[in-house]
Formats: sequence, structure tokens, C-alpha cells
Amino acid sequence: MEILAGENLFSFFYDRVGEARRSLGTEVDEHTEFYLVNLLVDFQTTGKLVEVSGKRVDDRPLAIRLLQTRQARGHERVRLLKHLADSTLYMLGYFAASMRRSTVNLRYYAGVGESAYDGLAQISDGRSEGGGSVYRQLADRFTDCAEILSEVRDDVRSDRDKLALYEQWLAFGEERALRKLKSLGVLPLADEPGTLH
Repeated sequence: MEILAGENLFSFFYDRVGEARRSLGTEVDEHTEFYLVNLLVDFQTTGKLVEVSGKRVDDRPLAIRLLQTRQARGHERVRLLKHLADSTLYMLGYFAASMRRSTVNLRYYAGVGESAYDGLAQISDGRSEGGGSVYRQLADRFTDCAEILSEVRDDVRSDRDKLALYEQWLAFGEERALRKLKSLGVLPLADEPGTLH
């Protein structure tokens, strides 16, 4: 499965976020669901995960980054808070397994993300319609939203695994690949395996 750019990428993640939310039984506002979809689309390029305004931020500890958001003013504060909150949510959703091996507790990461979204909610309250409530829900339901992203990651990984197995069966006609595909509920339509070039 090729993940496509632009509108197709949004549709791809929109479907998966909705499925993940329903699968987990997690209720979030529609605006928050759209926010999660946009976050996934936005972070498809790694540069956005580690850069703010063209400057690398991943080499600074989270506590320092949080402190810098409190010292910043105006639009710069909003930009720093948003990136800190979004990147923390994305990391916990997509990379929690590898982060468990680090010396920092995952609850610490969640606390930083919650605090950053809380800061955005306070700034946004009264300024924009809906913005503050989305940030408020992200702060209040941070762990639930990270679980939705984890579910999306697992779903995307599962799709890629199925595609790889299917391509392996097409290319080589391996019986093991066909058995595995059938166990995953995939019934190949090709008449003859081993014909992929």
C-alpha cells in the first residue's frame, strides 16, 4: 500500500483515525478527530517533527523546551507550544514502544504534552471559535488521543505487512505467504502466483 500525498493522504488518515477511535471506543469531538488527522498528515515528513521555524529542537530536553514556551511571547509562544504538544503526542502515539526503553517515564512525556495543550487552550479561549475547545480536549484526553494514534500506526503497519505478503506470493508463489494471507482474511484474486516482475 502506497500512502499518497495531499488530499488522498488526508482521506487515508481520516478513515484510519475514525476506525481506531471506534475500535477503542474513544469519544472525541469531530474537531479533535480532524486535528489528529491533520497532525498525522503534517508529520509525514520527519523534518516537521524535529524543527520549528527551520531550527532543530530535538536536541533540547523536553523540560527546557517547555520552559522556553513560557518565556516566549505572542505568536512565537503559540508556535513553540503547538509544536511541543503535537510532537509529544505524535511520539507517544507512534513510538511509545521504543520510548519505553528510554530512561524517561512515558507519563513524563504525557505530562509535558498535556501541559503544552493546556497552555494553548488558555491562550485560545475567547480568541478563536473552537480552537480552545480542541486544545482543551487534547489536554484532558491526551492519553486517549495517543492511543488512537497508536492504533492507527498498528493498522498502517498491518496493511503494509499484508501488502508485502501479497507481493511475495505474487512474485514467488510461496505457499507459506498464501496461508498467512488467508489467515489474515486476504484472498488473492490473481490466478497464478509467481508472475510479478
